Amino acid sequence: MNRLILFFSIAIALLLAATTAQAISFDQAIRKIDQQGKYLFYLHEANLETEDGSGSSNRYGLYLYDRIVEHFEDRGLIVIEERPGPVNPNAYASKIVLQVRKLMAAGVPAGNICVAGFSKGGFITLLVASSLNDPGVAYVVMAGCGKGKNGRPFEQFLKKKRGMRLKGRLFSIYSGSDLEAGSCRDASEQASVNGFRFKEIRLKNNKGHGIFYQPRPEWVDLVAIWAKGGR
Repeated sequence: MNRLILFFSIAIALLLAATTAQAISFDQAIRKIDQQGKYLFYLHEANLETEDGSGSSNRYGLYLYDRIVEHFEDRGLIVIEERPGPVNPNAYASKIVLQVRKLMAAGVPAGNICVAGFSKGGFITLLVASSLNDPGVAYVVMAGCGKGKNGRPFEQFLKKKRGMRLKGRLFSIYSGSDLEAGSCRDASEQASVNGFRFKEIRLKNNKGHGIFYQPRPEWVDLVAIWAKGGR
């Protein structure tokens, strides 16, 4: 019965989301540059890398990716996204770094660009922030600094002192009830004060990692404000 309920939940959510999101690929963005636009690279959670691409989780339900994109767009952001298969975080971070540099070379100010990601996408965002070396670009890491059994990538980041290379405006958001990810403050403490700004918010709820599976105002609004240059 539980599997049947999950199946119908997924089917209904996919039907509702299928025609709403208007996110564009990077190739589309670079062909039609808006130098005044506010660009958001949204890097998704690892469940969307699975073969069926549904993003469903037995613990958290369906990852409403398209609806999240739609909410970002409703807040005035130009969302750049893609749904690749399984990716190596370091290799994919290098790809995003190159794309951000191409946007800037095309005339988009660094302050009009934000890279944001959830879970695996959040960790990739952290890697981008430690590689791009531009103090003007904004970043949002949503539950991307793993802990417990998911903590090894972040532990290696700290061990290699990648935090020393962090530049830009970095905003970390995580749930206090999350068992999979926590604070990114240890990375920020490795960074130089020059060209780096850090802010972190611990959300008080009982949703854990799953709070970022739906476009909830308590985090979507925060991301949009940060991406548009606000505090």
